[in-house]
Amino acid sequence: MSCKVIGEFKSVTKRFGATVALDGLNLKICHGINGLVGPNGAGKTTAIRLCFGLIKPNAGSAKLFGLDCWRDSYTIRSRAGVLYEKLAFYDNLSGLEQLKLMAKLKGASNPLVELKELLRLVELDEAAYDRRIRGYSAGMRQRLGLAQALLGNPELVFLDEPTSNLDPLNRAKILELITILNKEKGISFLISSHILPELERVCNNFILMDKGKLLRQGAIGQMFDKDSTTKFIVKVHPVKPVATLLKNEVCIENLSIVDDCLHVSVRNVGLFKQRLPLLISQANASLDEVKMVESDLEAVFKLAVKEA
Repeated sequence: MSCKVIGEFKSVTKRFGATVALDGLNLKICHGINGLVGPNGAGKTTAIRLCFGLIKPNAGSAKLFGLDCWRDSYTIRSRAGVLYEKLAFYDNLSGLEQLKLMAKLKGASNPLVELKELLRLVELDEAAYDRRIRGYSAGMRQRLGLAQALLGNPELVFLDEPTSNLDPLNRAKILELITILNKEKGISFLISSHILPELERVCNNFILMDKGKLLRQGAIGQMFDKDSTTKFIVKVHPVKPVATLLKNEVCIENLSIVDDCLHVSVRNVGLFKQRLPLLISQANASLDEVKMVESDLEAVFKLAVKEA
């Protein structure tokens, strides 16, 4: 995997009594937007807590920015931010008062004008600055939590289920904001989420975990095995000439026509995506839609779990 590494776990093990939360975990956090994927109990939240030095590993090495996550936790916290899934605020404070308090506790020298700019950045309505947090909606609380995670101009922000409990519109806005912050501010993110299609939209590096172990990591294309198969539905007109050409492609495992649509099992997704437009053009056909039966990330994760 080729990337600028800003964090790395080497053979990290963490036990809670008889429970092994992390089992010889090896992973790399890259500059950019990282997606942390795994079922409940995979060890994702434990890994995030370990990054901040909130818990100490039983074995192995965990580093961020080249610093030891346990010994140098104070310095790491000054350079990183976090938004936990279960948000906790002082509900009797206003949004602005909450940020003032957290900035002071973090030792971040954010004057009032910068705090207001931070709230504008996360698109929290100005009318909410002086409103008590207990009157905030779920979307407003999420935005305030993101603003709090951005205090002190962090280099890396950890987001634990950042779009949970949000409606589709607010989920899309939060994801768009994450992308903007990465492109315009150069902030890297590690996002832990169960909503895989959302991660697929914004992340350029993925870390797949299960039972405290790494399954795979890298970009989507890097994690696909050439021998694995993924199913596509292709709506194209006319359908038969395209089907004839596709049957001769080495990346095609199986092909059938159902209700004037091509149902295709593909061995090499990258090659298929590269060849399909060329074949459609060669057949003088027009493409209406290409739909994966399951997302790329879902397909990779299922395959990785099956192999493990």
